[in-house]
Amino acid sequence: MKTTSKKQYILHTELHKPYKKPNNRITYIHRESNRPPSIIKNLPQCIEKCLTNNSSNAKIFEDAAIPYNEAVKKNGHVKALKYAGKKTNSTTENENKRKTPNKETKETKTRNRRKRRITWFNPPNSKNVSSNIGKKFFNLLNSCFPPNHKLHKINNKNTVKLSYSCTPNIKQIISSHNKQIINETSKKASTTKLCNCRDKPSCPFKENV
Repeated sequence: MKTTSKKQYILHTELHKPYKKPNNRITYIHRESNRPPSIIKNLPQCIEKCLTNNSSNAKIFEDAAIPYNEAVKKNGHVKALKYAGKKTNSTTENENKRKTPNKETKETKTRNRRKRRITWFNPPNSKNVSSNIGKKFFNLLNSCFPPNHKLHKINNKNTVKLSYSCTPNIKQIISSHNKQIINETSKKASTTKLCNCRDKPSCPFKENV
């Protein structure tokens, strides 16, 4: 899955547009693939945001989004890519003024803020599993570490979070296996000591020359 596109500047017009290599094939994960729902749902939005940031205006976006729209539709995604628009400088300045508090309050907040130690549980995602793994996991957490337990401060819903992970497909498994075998053979070949004699023809171990 590749959602990034580089920015190409047009010097004589002072505009920029998304750049794609001529022979580059755009591929995305299919809508029915065995991936977490959040990834599949947010994929068109990520592509849309990336193309919008790399486009100066809506016309450039529409011209550049044609192959990306085709790739998205080909993989079963219904949503078409649309130009999201960019915020003006005045709106961003006003938002920054609202968001950034005074210096004194900011320093006191950072001083008093304590970093929460979170433990993540990342089970592999699979559509073949019908059980609600997250619900069962947190029920198990509550039953094993009730409020009167001495480890409840460490193991509770606020300190333990759950996020599904993507397992590698068959192609990735085979390629990683092949790389491992190739690396092992190359290491063995590099560890064999060769002859360091000054007079090579008179070396008793001619097979190491």
